Amino acid sequence: MKFLGLEIRRTSGGVKTENKLPSTPRQAERGSLLFTPNMSRGQLMQNTTVSACVMLIADSIAQMTCNVYKKTDAGRIRDDKPNLSYLLRKRPNFYDAPFTFKQTITTDLLLDGNCFIFVAWNPDGSPRSLTPLPPERVKIRFDNNGDVYYEYNCKGTIYKYRPDNVLHIPAYRCGAIRGFSPLAYAFHAAKLGLTLDEYTNDSFDGGIHSKLLIEVPEDEKKFSKEDAQKLKERILSAYGGREHANDPFIVANGMKATGLDLSTNADAQLAENRTYSEREVAKIFRVPLYMLGKDDSKFANQEQANTFFLQHTLNPWVVRLQEYLNTILTYPFSSDHYVEFDTDTMLRADYKSRMEMYTKGLVNGVYTPNQVYERENLPKTSEKWGDQHFMPVNLSTVDKIAAQKPEEAKTNSLAADNE
Repeated sequence: MKFLGLEIRRTSGGVKTENKLPSTPRQAERGSLLFTPNMSRGQLMQNTTVSACVMLIADSIAQMTCNVYKKTDAGRIRDDKPNLSYLLRKRPNFYDAPFTFKQTITTDLLLDGNCFIFVAWNPDGSPRSLTPLPPERVKIRFDNNGDVYYEYNCKGTIYKYRPDNVLHIPAYRCGAIRGFSPLAYAFHAAKLGLTLDEYTNDSFDGGIHSKLLIEVPEDEKKFSKEDAQKLKERILSAYGGREHANDPFIVANGMKATGLDLSTNADAQLAENRTYSEREVAKIFRVPLYMLGKDDSKFANQEQANTFFLQHTLNPWVVRLQEYLNTILTYPFSSDHYVEFDTDTMLRADYKSRMEMYTKGLVNGVYTPNQVYERENLPKTSEKWGDQHFMPVNLSTVDKIAAQKPEEAKTNSLAADNE
């Protein structure tokens, strides 16, 4: 069936294996409508809008620090004891830095809809390394018991891994185990943008931007198709290409060249169609157009713009990564420990606004001086007051004021006024 000029097929339900497939909804693959032919990862990144959206989201998440926290009676504290904390903050594997690791897994989710991380374990049950696997080389299979395992094709060698060794993070499942990317049902938007780019490039490379009608004199009865082909080749070789774009067009032997008044790029609304394609792709990834340089920001300041981008674009991906990474926290770090990305880098205000926030926080007992120093990457003080909270002396609770005797309340009031 065709829709909007594109062929649509319905994928068959189920995964073809020699074993009997499980019938549970979570494990069974359901049929879904997909545009064909699907575009590869390289073709998607050739679309400048797709690559801009993917790199913007992936780089924004990659620059966030990922920490392991522990819940205590006094609140939460950052705990660097779990080995996962070291992997996420220092060295996830032999090849990647933390930034590259987070950038890779986010890009896999955005383009393929799946992220596969090979988890190597220490004898004590803690993770030793986290290595991203290329999604196009990983296949999901079922064994005789209906349990999932993963096949990884590395240069022709097939490795089989149980779910304990592969952390699979899907983007959108849509009733299937293997996830779908945001572009899975909208490849036509990326394809349209790529087609318009190719058309624009060919239009400028061609040199001759209008159709020519070559009229042959009537007395030349022997002008055959072969002669017409030769004439066409001569014209293209002499006047085609950008290097001959301004050359005068010359015909001989009584021939006459007339330009055909066909639709131009302006008539075809090439610029409008390119803008439409860019808006469609940005809408799919939920990236504001002003971050792609296509529109003006409607926010009063950059902090409001970053807050909007964080809440509506980044947060769904950040929460997804946090929840799946939490599954690697094993005993004894599973009950009160959890993984969380530090989004403060996205919400960092200007210097004046930060100082006003710190002042109010210090006066009202929200921050200690050392906490402010740490947030500003300044050395902490070793003095005792550096870890203390401060409150105004003229504040007290209602029950304490009600319990005071009239003489004490008057004395305290005079003391506060003198101060």
